[in-house]
Amino acid sequence: MNEQTEDNKNNNTEPGRKRQRRWGMGSFIVIFLFFVLIVYSQHEVVNTIDCSPQIIASKPDVIMLGAWWCSYCYRAKKYFQQNNIHYCEYDMENTDIGKQLYQKHGAGGVPILLIGEYQLNGFSEQQVETALTLLKENSTISN
Repeated sequence: MNEQTEDNKNNNTEPGRKRQRRWGMGSFIVIFLFFVLIVYSQHEVVNTIDCSPQIIASKPDVIMLGAWWCSYCYRAKKYFQQNNIHYCEYDMENTDIGKQLYQKHGAGGVPILLIGEYQLNGFSEQQVETALTLLKENSTISN
């Protein structure tokens, strides 16, 4: 009888251990998802202005080649909107023109910012301001 009792104890404890492990992993996943939700809920909503033929015809100051998952693209869009910089974006993964331009400009990352004749790889407020200033100076000289 003692042997059966020992076997029952062993059989009962093994599933209990598995349940504890599953609960531990499940708890980790729930906590991780909660953390991700908190982080993403703190982002301001920033509109994406897609490069349509009408917008391109209006000659935006900046054409951005970006991706939805790119945090620097998000920062760039936020900066453009806060500073009233006329821009539009081609998604370099999901639009044919975006893919073509990305290949043409040959950068290894996103965003790529096209400001007149200047190409900026990555986002820097200072570089954007410098390129926009040079673009405006060059356009007043040529006029």
